Amino acid sequence: MTDLTTLDFESIKANLKNYLREQSVFQDYDFEGSNMSVLLDILSYNTYLNGFYLNMIGNEMFLDTAQLRDSVISHTKELNYVPRSFRSATANVNLIISDSVSATVIIPRGTSFTGSSGNKNFTFVTSENITTKPYGANAFVANNVTLYEGDYTADTFVIDNADPNKRYLLSNKTIDITSLLVVVTEDNGSTVRYYKKADSLFGLNSLSEVFFVQPADQDRYEVIFGDGVIGRKPQNRAIVTIQYRACNGELPNGIGIFSADGKIGTSIITDVITNSAASDGAISESVESIRFNAPRAFTTQERVVTARDYKTLLTNQFTEINDVSAFGGEESNPPQFGKVIIAVDLKSTDELPPARTREYTSFIKQRSPLSIDPVFIRPEYTNIKITSFVRYNINQTQLSTNDIEFIVRSAILNYNSNNLNGFNKTLRYSRLVSAIDNSQISIISNDTEVLASKSFTPTINVSGNYDIDFGVALRDDISNLAEVHPDTEISIISSSPFIFNGIECFIEDDGEGFLSITAQEGLNHVKIQSIGTVNYQTGFVQISNFIPQALINNRIDIFARTVDLDIKSERRTILKVRPEDIIINVEQVRI
Repeated sequence: MTDLTTLDFESIKANLKNYLREQSVFQDYDFEGSNMSVLLDILSYNTYLNGFYLNMIGNEMFLDTAQLRDSVISHTKELNYVPRSFRSATANVNLIISDSVSATVIIPRGTSFTGSSGNKNFTFVTSENITTKPYGANAFVANNVTLYEGDYTADTFVIDNADPNKRYLLSNKTIDITSLLVVVTEDNGSTVRYYKKADSLFGLNSLSEVFFVQPADQDRYEVIFGDGVIGRKPQNRAIVTIQYRACNGELPNGIGIFSADGKIGTSIITDVITNSAASDGAISESVESIRFNAPRAFTTQERVVTARDYKTLLTNQFTEINDVSAFGGEESNPPQFGKVIIAVDLKSTDELPPARTREYTSFIKQRSPLSIDPVFIRPEYTNIKITSFVRYNINQTQLSTNDIEFIVRSAILNYNSNNLNGFNKTLRYSRLVSAIDNSQISIISNDTEVLASKSFTPTINVSGNYDIDFGVALRDDISNLAEVHPDTEISIISSSPFIFNGIECFIEDDGEGFLSITAQEGLNHVKIQSIGTVNYQTGFVQISNFIPQALINNRIDIFARTVDLDIKSERRTILKVRPEDIIINVEQVRI
């Protein structure tokens, strides 16, 4: 019986031989030692190639299995998804201009600057005309100017409405499509129209001067104009000039030194003061990212309804966003009815600058229901302090204890990068312990302790109240600690040191829900003053009337022992392991 499921060469040849042996004329034929074997090789090879090609064609027909980028891009058109292009790195600067002639100075769009990093130089440009302000005699200033990495270039086309196959393909593969400027010149140059980019068909009519962008083959993009029903159709033989910025993606990120490239008329830019270094540059979207995002972007239909919609739209639009968490305002404390709370984690900072908040709010407001107001907040961070006692067999390696410590530390940081540092993540204790054991073959065991940690910065010499919410249940199985107790007895709540009453102190609880400022005296911990309470069931810590005299590490870290060693983050909380929160002790053993 012929096997139709095998595709490898030998199986195909064996099937052909079996088929021929079933024929009466070939029953006693020696297929191995005859010229028939050569013919079977040719047939098998041809069948094998056809099977391979058909399999590849089948794969490329579906978004889930397509391997070629052009195939994946082609499928996104059916979902009305535009893969993210290269994005220019941006920097914020102040400009000082010298001009003894002009009464006013305008810095034109496209003014170029050079950003330097080591031996590499990148071109940065302005994206709009900037009006300056007087700054003393014969001087002007422009504050908070945004510089975009890249060079402006343009493609020019002639409209040919008689050709149904006419395409307006942009020639550069590193284009930042957010910088597109489309100018249509008609009536032999007497009429100039500036077309705007449209992201949907809503509100468009036959007079709307808009264009659409869609992905094309070979990592390029294509501009499409309206057909006269939805969007205005440019006149035949009109000249179309498409200007854009070609950039270098993420390479210029981090550049903080800029210089002007030349004079602006009679003006000279004498100083460029950097407010924030270049950041947020990115390369085009990867195939796997497109494969994941395109179906989800299609389900949102440029509208935000579910929590996932907020994450999909924001992360697709803004490359600087690492993660997004959205939840209803009624779930916040206190409740905020009629609002959606959106926590945004940025790649380059733990803060959420006001300028970003305004930009994100404007973007989401246009896509959210009228009765819902978006409220953007910065995430809260729960740090994880990890103390690991590691044993390794010295007979299995020539590595030193310092080498083992470095390897284990790297394994913990890799675990943090791959499994934490985002919303709705869970630290799986067993997997963390396994990551440490598997980091080096000579490690035979580890005894690892994990503590949840929150940081706050109190005001020195001023009484203050501070609320810290761990959001998880804490252990409550430790007996009442006396006001004077051995330092070997552990507490549920502890803290980093600070100066109080002229001595180094720390905070700890007594096992009964009360906090105190405590100092080390010999081998004992001695209570100095009551300072607040802790709710073990909810993980809420309340510090009252706290007046520290000095901070040792510019902040105070509060550590807590959780009931569950698997620590989970929810809503606006992000779990993170900081390098300074990793303590590793290594012991050599011989086995």
